[in-house]
Amino acid sequence: MKVAFLNPADASDAFFGSMVSFMRRAAADLGVELEVVDSHRDHAAMRRNARELIERTAPPEYLLLVNEQGLAVEALPPATARGIKVLLLNEGLMVPDRQTLGNPGERHPGWLGELVPDDRRAGYLLAKSLIASARQGSRRDRDGKILVSALGGSFTSSSLLRINGLRQAVAEEGDVTLTEVVPANWEIARARVETAKLLERHPQTAAVWSASDHMALGAAEAIAAAGRTPGADVALGGIDWAPFAFEKVREGTFSATVGGHFLDGAWALVLLHDHHHRPAMGPSQEKSQLALVTRENVDTYERLFTRPKEIDFSRFSKVKNPAVGKYEFSVDAML
Repeated sequence: MKVAFLNPADASDAFFGSMVSFMRRAAADLGVELEVVDSHRDHAAMRRNARELIERTAPPEYLLLVNEQGLAVEALPPATARGIKVLLLNEGLMVPDRQTLGNPGERHPGWLGELVPDDRRAGYLLAKSLIASARQGSRRDRDGKILVSALGGSFTSSSLLRINGLRQAVAEEGDVTLTEVVPANWEIARARVETAKLLERHPQTAAVWSASDHMALGAAEAIAAAGRTPGADVALGGIDWAPFAFEKVREGTFSATVGGHFLDGAWALVLLHDHHHRPAMGPSQEKSQLALVTRENVDTYERLFTRPKEIDFSRFSKVKNPAVGKYEFSVDAML
């Protein structure tokens, strides 16, 4: 079976670079011929690559598509019209996209499903951890409240769901106030600028929640520039498990990081493999489960990056392993 992955980035990207390396490992375990088409974070190139893939004389049997910049609305209908089976990966549909496309298998029979991380829970886990870390300090406002400020990404489902998880966590804590959520567009430089402004407006901020590790890196620089110690004076953390995040947690700059969805590409190949061999399985809408990394468990989770050859992805396939009753796409299952 031949699968093409339309990569929004390339091998140099901290997140998608890790994703592709594990996809290649899974492809070898499952007997999948994998083609990766890089777009180098250029949205125009990503759209052009999608059109070229779909219009090939001999297109791939399967296409893995990340719904960045609403690409699914543009690419999914013509792909399925050409007989290409499509699985959406990593970035889910916004409400307007869902209204246009419907659900997997409804209007486009070749749309096999979606595999996205449980972003809401990721935002919730990070917020709970940062609040717990902030409680260990003494920084509160005049009303005795722990102030949390937040950096969102762009207008995407992943960012919005992570923020929803943050809001849920704050609502459960009687002594916590969410000051602001400001967009930083996933960028380190912009996160640095926005965090500096947040600290000026809310000097008693005890924690900075970030929708990504990269933005948390910019926030750490702003916190240090303000004369405070990130991770000590201000609890700080992000989402994604960028390669540098483990060391930032180990040294104490980050209080926590949430991740594991770099495995989603590998999980997606498991789903496509099983559908290929058992087409009657029908459309699938799966969520992968992320995990929280702190100083207490950082070494355990970092093993995933240092010992990938010990992983056999065929063990997670219902076709290859009849003992699998329900897919368990989680970091803990992998460990």
